[in-house]
Amino acid sequence: MVTLMTDKFDKMVYAGTDGIDILPARHIEKTMSDPDTLLVDVRDPRERERDGCIAGAYAMPRGMTEFWMHRDSPYFKSVFAKKSKFVFICAKGLRAVRAAQTARELGYESFVLQDGISGWRDAGLDMVMPDGSAFYTPAQIHTLLPHILRRENIARYENGKVLIGNRAQYPFEKSFVSCASVEDVAVAIETMVTQGVGPWVAAVHALALRSDQIKDGKDFEQGLKDAAARLIKTRPTNTLIRQRLGDVMNAALRTQKNGDDPTAAILIRISQILDQMYKFYARRAQYGAKLIQKNDGVLTMCFAESSFVLAMAMAKDQGKSPCVYVPETRPYLQGARLTAPSLHEIGIDVKLITDNMPAALMAEGKINIYMTAADLITLDGHVVNKVGTFQNAICARHHAIPYYAFAWGCDKNKPDRASIEIEYRNPDEIKDCRGTPTTRDDIDAVYPAFDITPPEFVAGIITRHGVKSPYDLRNGFE
Repeated sequence: MVTLMTDKFDKMVYAGTDGIDILPARHIEKTMSDPDTLLVDVRDPRERERDGCIAGAYAMPRGMTEFWMHRDSPYFKSVFAKKSKFVFICAKGLRAVRAAQTARELGYESFVLQDGISGWRDAGLDMVMPDGSAFYTPAQIHTLLPHILRRENIARYENGKVLIGNRAQYPFEKSFVSCASVEDVAVAIETMVTQGVGPWVAAVHALALRSDQIKDGKDFEQGLKDAAARLIKTRPTNTLIRQRLGDVMNAALRTQKNGDDPTAAILIRISQILDQMYKFYARRAQYGAKLIQKNDGVLTMCFAESSFVLAMAMAKDQGKSPCVYVPETRPYLQGARLTAPSLHEIGIDVKLITDNMPAALMAEGKINIYMTAADLITLDGHVVNKVGTFQNAICARHHAIPYYAFAWGCDKNKPDRASIEIEYRNPDEIKDCRGTPTTRDDIDAVYPAFDITPPEFVAGIITRHGVKSPYDLRNGFE
């Protein structure tokens, strides 16, 4: 029984398929060893990149079927003349049926993969990326991630409270901070209960909380705007907080004007964003894993989040056995508390180091590649990340070690270095370590939370579209 979205679509797919066999995925799998059979994927390149491919399938745009398979075409001699049977593949089946009909009219024996690439995936059969590297399903991605990077453990809205995964106590305990107000969430963000993507994930759930509290009032829109303004102030350098809050707020306001539940609209939109986010994590990770060579020493900084951790997991899965050197990252020790335990949890060889060791290890030849996240990237290629990133990039360049930054995109409102506002935090935070004073109370201190790495120190920006030059970002990329 073919499973398609609607009966109407089902009829459309199978209209006029007389003489064309619609074969299930397991049957197609058995025919792949037949030297006379060729699988032909008629999806466009973006679909193959997004949804994966069947290894060995030949990519041919649906619109080129008549030309490529014609006996006067150069593709005929090089590809199609060598086979006698063709199995056509698309997303769900419609384009494959049309291509098979054309091929049959040209004299070829034609078949169609039932339910398209979805049927292949649902049958649990192996898939690859267009370049032949491994393709990971959402379920596989979830199993590769450590505890603190799984979406349910970052932040969620439950029973009138925002629950934020307490990274301040990890790895010594796995707990949540319960927040009953927007202010509670804002304080949790400011006091580093969460970081990385955590602040914006917590912030958008705080907007759901506020929506629930005021959705029956007269000043609903202003109430959401006030909540968003408070949450944006928690991380002025973090571009995504502002963008994500604007996104979910628009969903809430549209829904509320239509008389429906704005809180439900916020939570639906959050789920959609997170679904997409984890898909993009996986794509960036796949590009990052390609940059890793067997037995590479990888330097990182702070907590580079899911794309980096997934890249290391994929590299390990591919037999490359990376060894990751993790600076402890003062003053909050994100490297020691988050990065190192997360990598260790998923079986990566990890070495914890102090923040002043990277140059020495580079000089000894133990570091082959440097990879971090990026809190912000300007249109002219400046990378803003945890303070200490730039000094490592300088050392890496001196030792001819490439530096790559994983990034969701660049901010079109940040054209250059001059447009960046660096957040300075309470200097008293660097005068102790985990509650133990490290100097006298009357010593002055300074604490810029981030630094700026110029593009000449950056080998590439790892995006979901591939690795881009920092000098080629003028149009943005996500």
